[in-house]
Amino acid sequence: MPFIAGGYSCTWNALAIGQTADGYRLTHQVFKRLITGDTYAETPQDAVYRGAEAAIAMRLIEYDAAAVQTIKWPYSVTKWTLGIIGGLDVASAFVKSLVLTAIAGTTAATVPATLTASKAILHENFPVEILFAPDLREVPLRLRLYPTAGVFAVET
Repeated sequence: MPFIAGGYSCTWNALAIGQTADGYRLTHQVFKRLITGDTYAETPQDAVYRGAEAAIAMRLIEYDAAAVQTIKWPYSVTKWTLGIIGGLDVASAFVKSLVLTAIAGTTAATVPATLTASKAILHENFPVEILFAPDLREVPLRLRLYPTAGVFAVET
């Protein structure tokens, strides 16, 4: 089994995100309804699959990269402004495409060379932190990936 290592560049809405402190972390979680009954009490006997969710997290170190401001404030064209209350993510222009591209010449360039999530947006309830201090300004972000026709992302 070969080891795989190597960086990725990333765009959101075709805008460069910039450098991260330690790359991108793609996560997913499966939802199930456990089936229990009086025979075994709380012991799961089976489960009903109820879907899944996917997200990608990063710690940006280029605070002024082109995409950062629009990722942090997806519902308004002006930062620190609420925007339109009551809008839907997927049924609007708020979600954008996120594309990871492996850096050429690394083993990452083969698995996958690119990963495209067509519907990404700032994850709900994620506290965006911005350091105001005499140190490197990191911006941790987490984006929800919505599925398109049942697919969260496409690897090529």
